[in-house]
Amino acid sequence: MPAAFLQVTGDLTITDASLIPKWRVFTGEVRPGTSKRIGDRLTWSVSPGEWTVLGEKPPGDTVVDLTHVRAMFRLTGGDAPGLIAKLCALDLDESMFPDGAAARSLFAGVATELIRNDQGGVRSYLMLPSRSFGLFVYEAISDAGEEFGLVEGHPAKPNG
Repeated sequence: MPAAFLQVTGDLTITDASLIPKWRVFTGEVRPGTSKRIGDRLTWSVSPGEWTVLGEKPPGDTVVDLTHVRAMFRLTGGDAPGLIAKLCALDLDESMFPDGAAARSLFAGVATELIRNDQGGVRSYLMLPSRSFGLFVYEAISDAGEEFGLVEGHPAKPNG
């Protein structure tokens, strides 16, 4: 994958966070379509009966490591909804997709989990396509972001 961090002149950045541990669990307490912090872990659900957890491995026997199955990008900044709208049909208006919302949708034609996880009061989205489509999604974001001035930078560290 290319240098794993893109930065937009202005207030928009996208970081390749693919190496952050990701786990699928089959017991949980997060309602589908939502996310929340549970301790140091971000947890979300986009379908009944399964949850995705970022961070340390959760306890239990029904845990599957997704770290090498899913790529993960974080798009942060006020222009994030505009860039995402070029690649995804989800309505990202505050009333429809507030902080904490989670969904699975087509993103550049690829099934992708999208989680709104604002950072310091700034809009921020996690996007998790299948790893085999990671480079394709990265390039689609780069192409869609040309009007925003995307440039390459540095990757996110695996420990968060």
